[in-house]
Amino acid sequence: MAYLINDDLIWIATPKCASFSIENALLNSNLKLRKFSDHYGDDRHFHVPLNNCSDYFGKKESVCITRNWFMKWISSMNFIWDKIETTEPFEPICKWENMNNDIIYNLFDDNFINNLHSQTEEGFKECFIQCLKQKSQKDEILKYPKIDSMVGMMSTLISEKFWKSNQKCTYEFSLREIDKFQLFIEERFGEKLNIDIVNSSSKRPSKIIMNDELKSFVWEKFEGCFEKRNMLI
Repeated sequence: MAYLINDDLIWIATPKCASFSIENALLNSNLKLRKFSDHYGDDRHFHVPLNNCSDYFGKKESVCITRNWFMKWISSMNFIWDKIETTEPFEPICKWENMNNDIIYNLFDDNFINNLHSQTEEGFKECFIQCLKQKSQKDEILKYPKIDSMVGMMSTLISEKFWKSNQKCTYEFSLREIDKFQLFIEERFGEKLNIDIVNSSSKRPSKIIMNDELKSFVWEKFEGCFEKRNMLI
């Protein structure tokens, strides 16, 4: 969710950058909050690109939490596998403990990437199905009551650049220095946020080798396509 804080500052919720924890802290504070659009009709935690927020709230300063692009991607993978493995009746193409580089190279083919970057519900559903061992049971899987929340998590794989509309926020703070973000809010608005880390990935071991080949693959598939002048922006 994105919020306008005290009619003055837009907070951009970047996936896998403590966004759920910060949203909880904001909602439990005395800050005046205006959430992005009411047309969603529920209180789901979702993410909105900076340009959309600027169009909705007007031209304001913005703030976000950033993270190393590769570690964010690994965290997203871990998060998605946690959800799939702990939610019946779903079964991933392999257990996280057996996930390796070759599986990653085969899974994230052009079909997956095109569906992911389509930014449509149908595209996300196709990505989700591709991660499951029960691909042939697509119709049954899509009837699952909580399918929308499962499918939505695929958006966490999308580059941080997309959520920032390929530009810098006015203020950016590293995930490793979230205390500086808290101090910034306190100094600006006189409100100290109590940020409790929630919704974190399990950090279970896998067989993924974080070498240059994998980093190049992830960059090409998930990051490089959001460089300036690319049609996806």
